Amino acid sequence: MIFSRKRRPDSSAAIAAFWSAWPQLRARSEAAIAARDFPEDLVADLSNRVSDIHPELEWEFSRGRVAEHAFIVSAAGDMALRALAHRWRQAAPRADATWEFHDVRQAEPEMFEATFEADGHRVALAELRYTFTLDEPRSEYDVVVFHPAFAAMTDEQRARVAFLSLAWLLGEDAVEVWIGGVDITAAPSDGARTPQELATAVAELADQYREETWVLMGNSPDAEVPHLASAQRPLKPARWPALDTHVAVTLAFRSRDNGMPDADSLTALRDFEDRLRELLADAELIAHETSEGMRTFHVYADSARFSADPVEKLAKSWSRGRAKVKVSTDHEWAGVRHLRP
Repeated sequence: MIFSRKRRPDSSAAIAAFWSAWPQLRARSEAAIAARDFPEDLVADLSNRVSDIHPELEWEFSRGRVAEHAFIVSAAGDMALRALAHRWRQAAPRADATWEFHDVRQAEPEMFEATFEADGHRVALAELRYTFTLDEPRSEYDVVVFHPAFAAMTDEQRARVAFLSLAWLLGEDAVEVWIGGVDITAAPSDGARTPQELATAVAELADQYREETWVLMGNSPDAEVPHLASAQRPLKPARWPALDTHVAVTLAFRSRDNGMPDADSLTALRDFEDRLRELLADAELIAHETSEGMRTFHVYADSARFSADPVEKLAKSWSRGRAKVKVSTDHEWAGVRHLRP
């Protein structure tokens, strides 16, 4: 039996301190918003308290979706910080008529009624157009962004408008999960679509995955060394923002000549998987792969809530061969990247 794990600093005290200070910060923030004047001491207080959680987190006020105002703490696309932002929101008070809280920037479709100023260039956002094609194996859209104003803009300015527009249209998480490659063009295309058409297409794609969806992949069972895997789709960490820890459970089993499990081993592996799933209150079984008499179950867990002890105890009960449990920090889900199409 081999078990290993690494510990990390705990940010829970800084999160608790933020919310302990929020009632006083809330009153000052409401006064500043009403006056359209944000005092330096208020900005500094909020910045320092967010920085105490992590110095690279970003914060902002925004219009609420159901409340009057929203307070957002964002990882700004950095998956190493995504779980921290998520835990900050989990600890937030319940939304009320005045405030709601988010750990990612929300969609703001009303922005497409406005004109955006980009380094001296005026961009009527309603004139943005998108050409998009579905990459079915990856379950994401590749997008080409066009605006007439791009002809007079630098590549950096175009990119800023393009990526901001996707975030305003879809929200930060939806961009991360459902948008693949993004190209930018100053030349109009006959197939270009409106912002709303892209938003509708993304919403319809997301609807297809509201229930847990698994795909089977691998080389041919007749290959000299068969390798089979099954994984949830789409395999994107942004779908499970708190799950920042990889728990790899590897079991050896009696196999056939090709390294695949025999009938008894297959039954035992399925029973182990059922029992493993029962333990995962703050974790998710994301994938498993089988080759050469070994099966590895890839579990991702919330490091702030998850204990590996029950999983290790379950692994010790495996009587058909060696068992190994390895626990490691993995914000980017590198442990299952090879299973993405």
